[in-house]
Amino acid sequence: MVIEDIHKEIDNRWDSHLAETRRLLRVPSVSATGEGIQKTADMIEAMLKDFGAESGQFKGEKTSHPLVHGHLDVGSDLTCIIYGMYDVQPVGNLEEWNHPPFGAKIVKSKPLGEILVNRGVFNSKGALAGTLLAIRTMVDKDALPVNLRFLIEGEEETGGQSLPRYVFKNKRTLSKADAVLSFDYIQNSRGVPILSFGLKGCLYFDLVCDAVDRGGPTEEIHSSDAVWIENPVQRLIAALSTLVDENQDPAVDGIWDEVDEPSKEDMELVKTLAKRFSTETYLRELDAKKFKAGGSNIELLKKYLFEPSLNVDGIRAGFTDVGSKTVLPASAMAKLDIRLVPSMSVEGTRKRVLDHLKKRGFADIKMRKYEDYPWSKVPSNADVSRACVESMRYHGYDPEVWPLVAGSAPFYLFDQVLEVPWGGAGLGHGGKAHAPNEFAVVSGMKNLEKNVTTVFWKFAEIARNS
Repeated sequence: MVIEDIHKEIDNRWDSHLAETRRLLRVPSVSATGEGIQKTADMIEAMLKDFGAESGQFKGEKTSHPLVHGHLDVGSDLTCIIYGMYDVQPVGNLEEWNHPPFGAKIVKSKPLGEILVNRGVFNSKGALAGTLLAIRTMVDKDALPVNLRFLIEGEEETGGQSLPRYVFKNKRTLSKADAVLSFDYIQNSRGVPILSFGLKGCLYFDLVCDAVDRGGPTEEIHSSDAVWIENPVQRLIAALSTLVDENQDPAVDGIWDEVDEPSKEDMELVKTLAKRFSTETYLRELDAKKFKAGGSNIELLKKYLFEPSLNVDGIRAGFTDVGSKTVLPASAMAKLDIRLVPSMSVEGTRKRVLDHLKKRGFADIKMRKYEDYPWSKVPSNADVSRACVESMRYHGYDPEVWPLVAGSAPFYLFDQVLEVPWGGAGLGHGGKAHAPNEFAVVSGMKNLEKNVTTVFWKFAEIARNS
């Protein structure tokens, strides 16, 4: 059987595949609250068992969301790990949704055609369903060229313990894999697939300023006392202002010391990418008018790809409801993230932030930690990298190849812990991840399934020839 036959079979099965994807999407799986998590994990495990995989669930801690794991042996000399995530972000403000966030409603949208609106369809539950359905099709037709191991987590959005603890616990077995693959809808609004060989890391933390630590009150008080009582909100804002310069670039003492210059290979990719990169298109997709930095395409891309960022995600303090209430708050908290580039370390960067604040008299401000992701990067000439590129060309696309992107995922577990190269592919287009009215284009959802099968075939071909 040739790959075109598998693609035709996906066409034949598409109505049932779309219906099954919609059933999965209609079940909430909100990482932050746990809503629907266990039911979704059970559904994913059932899908694995349906095509013959040995499967189970693993929790890193009692309060963790389950990692769905599995193994499918088809007698191949090659093995790939499939990574995916079934958890999604909270819905947010329901009034901002045009359709029910877990209704999996299909509507027409110019110029995209039919789109499916649902929380998590784009990031990344829709692609996960398509990946598993494509694998089922190949298994049914005895056309899967590689053995598979599955690592499908329910804590990607909150950074949990199930995936890393399972990987470390099963390192000897998992490290025998030849590659790791993950699939998403990666076409931009112009229809161009965006491939990446690296991800920035993400250090996420809270900074908390409590008035009591400097002799202030334990509860909010009347604002008239601000004449002689220190306000923790203003103190926290003063501390935050020292972390970036006037261009909002990181200004933490020593934070640039670990930052690597891009390699010659990286810069060749940047130069090629710059010829095709459209600032207007990128800004339009962000619904923004301008970048905070200027320069040529090469300068902009080099900054985006190889420089760290320090971002304030939000601040919570005091009275913010409609109306008037004159108070002096007892505490203030800000959420921040720092995107890490090669060779920045998680702990080294965290220490630099605390040392920076202490040096400027803000030793009382406390840091609350979360699970963090180191950066991750694979060679562009790895078999799996080449397979992802060649799969796009097979489908008639000339992909944009990025040496690194600013997004983060726990892929360091693969290239740094298991020492197994990873690759990401998948056709299809979507948008509004983490926002109201998240969507994916229906026609692209079917194309993703076809691309999944193509990547497997291309990888097997390239790996055996090399």
